[in-house]
Amino acid sequence: MDPEALSSDSHVAAAIATRRRSNSVSDDYSVQRTNDDATQCKYFAIQKGYWKDDFISRFANSSANVAEARRFPEISMGYWARTAAVEKYVREFLTEFDGKVQVVSFGCGFDTLFWRLVSSGAKLSKYVEVDFSSVTSKKIRHILKPVGSGSVDLKASFESEAAVSHHSDLHAGNYHLVGADLRQANELDQKLATCQLDYELPTIFIAECVLVYMSADASSSLLKQIVTQFRKPAFVNYEQFRTSDAFTKVMEQNLGERGIQLHGLEMCESAEKQEERFRDAGFKSVKVMDMNQVFNSFLDQDDVARIRQIEMLDEMELLQQLLAHYCIVFARF
Repeated sequence: MDPEALSSDSHVAAAIATRRRSNSVSDDYSVQRTNDDATQCKYFAIQKGYWKDDFISRFANSSANVAEARRFPEISMGYWARTAAVEKYVREFLTEFDGKVQVVSFGCGFDTLFWRLVSSGAKLSKYVEVDFSSVTSKKIRHILKPVGSGSVDLKASFESEAAVSHHSDLHAGNYHLVGADLRQANELDQKLATCQLDYELPTIFIAECVLVYMSADASSSLLKQIVTQFRKPAFVNYEQFRTSDAFTKVMEQNLGERGIQLHGLEMCESAEKQEERFRDAGFKSVKVMDMNQVFNSFLDQDDVARIRQIEMLDEMELLQQLLAHYCIVFARF
């Protein structure tokens, strides 16, 4: 489970409530804050040795204290499984088309997959990241800030010198970072156009806990937009699952206290709902796995065995319950 579901900041929630103009405004602000939580949790897990990431320290506040609720081994294991599964799907797609592939990451936050891929020698044609402009502007500042002692120069991975526009967009050859609201089709179209995507190339889209913040209609429109525009699209979607039980009600309550509403939960109830969503949009092949399946069969089991040894669990029931309430969807046209 994501850390924001396990904790609350009553002071912030109260401040948001007093200045709330609409659900959309308050939700957007609160959703953007979850990026900071996720980055810190990933940084903590990486420090513990769950996976290697030489780049996240450029985005994480290494001096910040990660709340104890976010240090549970189950949280780190969940983040590892999520990160490993998404990366596996992307790498397999790159290999299938010999790197003649575009990657588009929706709601990218401070994700570092581009740098992990390029540093490992993976070939790709273009990598595009999209998020709220307030998030992308912060990411740009982190990318361009001076390289300190022991720090990695993120700009070294770009094919050309970085050009920044509107404080929220960065274009650097094979890498693009743009600010846009995914619910606004015209705005998204305009921003993607600045990235000069090739709509004929195989293109894999990534969304991690993104569609669930959108209404069912908005996410369906986004998926249909992709199928209409791109000739060979694929989509990796990670989000909540089995959302009709008491477990999810507690999660909703915790998130609600932070001003966060999951407008798209109805699409996360079951594998059938997820498959229906993607097939209705035009995707022809849809595979849905809960994260227990990902953990126990999809990911390399030698790596899983290593993960289990990092922080020994007294019992596996909580981990299994958490993993059962998240899924990964891989859809292809």
